[in-house]
Amino acid sequence: MPGRRRARFWIASVLGLAVVVGAAIGGVHRYRGGMARPAVVNYGSGTPMKVLSEGLRQGDTRALAVLYQRLGDPARTPRRALTDAEAVDAIVALEGLRAGFLRFSGYGRGLSLMTATQILDRFAIEEAPARWTQALPPVHDLVCSGLADPDLDVQVAALREVGRLWSWLPGCSLMHVADGALAAWKQGLHGPVVRCLADPLRGGGAEGEATARDSAAADGAAKVRAAAVACLGLLPIDAAALPAVAYLEDPHPAVRQQVIVSFAGRRDLLTEDALLKRLYDQEPAIRESAEIVLTTRGLTADQIGLGKQIFSPKPELRAAVIPLLGQRTDIDPMVWLLQLSHDPVESVRIAAAEAMAERFTPEARQRLTEMAETDPSPAVRQAANQLKTAALPPLPGSTSLNPKAN
Repeated sequence: MPGRRRARFWIASVLGLAVVVGAAIGGVHRYRGGMARPAVVNYGSGTPMKVLSEGLRQGDTRALAVLYQRLGDPARTPRRALTDAEAVDAIVALEGLRAGFLRFSGYGRGLSLMTATQILDRFAIEEAPARWTQALPPVHDLVCSGLADPDLDVQVAALREVGRLWSWLPGCSLMHVADGALAAWKQGLHGPVVRCLADPLRGGGAEGEATARDSAAADGAAKVRAAAVACLGLLPIDAAALPAVAYLEDPHPAVRQQVIVSFAGRRDLLTEDALLKRLYDQEPAIRESAEIVLTTRGLTADQIGLGKQIFSPKPELRAAVIPLLGQRTDIDPMVWLLQLSHDPVESVRIAAAEAMAERFTPEARQRLTEMAETDPSPAVRQAANQLKTAALPPLPGSTSLNPKAN
């Protein structure tokens, strides 16, 4: 998709249909056929917004180009608050974009979304007119249409714009009613974004083309999922952003990489355990990214190596690390022992239970009890029960507290 700042447009000439012109002068005359072109609107910098908006409603790319250029490059054009008259024009433009959205090509629809959010950004400048709330419905409808667009590039463009909108605020004080309306407006965008995470693979075509088409479709769908992850990564509410973290297990490497990039600084969502598992990812770039994030979070190379062993796909390596945990003073061994007590291999779980019994903290006691009661392996349940009983302190009055003299 072309960038915002240097969009170029190739505008085809418009041919008018032949029309039959009837004339009656001084009586009834027969119709005389003739070829004529309808009047062509010449859009320019001085075109009134109502005229420009009508062109937008018709899906006229020329009108869209003029509107986009009129907004200017936000990085270079001085920003000032809209006047009341300009605010009216801005809303008229948004209504035109909404009405003509589906008439544009895929490129035009993507540009429409960028143009709409640029218009909305004008209402974020201090001393914004009170009618800013009228801009919300058309922008919402445009973005939601983009998120459901059959063109995957348009979906990606919509997701990028929504990512910017999470932090959008009007350039004026928010009353309680307006604040609630803005919150509801943003919440209304969340569901469509989350649905883009599950964008289905698109394929089909002749049998000979199936492989290439399926591969291209898979890459296109992954591009949408990665954009959805990036979008949710910009959402500051953890509970709302959380669905994206599950895609660290996505089959496409671009999506897994995007989860690491977007959530690298959100420790509560992207945990060290999840990152340590990625040290065994089949993609070298993802392994490298995971290690960089772990290092940035303060883990030493030795700690990362230890964690990597704990999450090794080989059970013998996972079991071998258990005796080493008790020798460490720079970590809390119980965190890792609890992790290993859920290992899929029963021998590793038993070894973890034995190590917990030596410490027998309240956490260890609780976990041993759970293992003795609920572990799917009879051998693990038996071992945990014996370890729990053996580690319990003697009861008051027990003879073990007052051994008899010989």
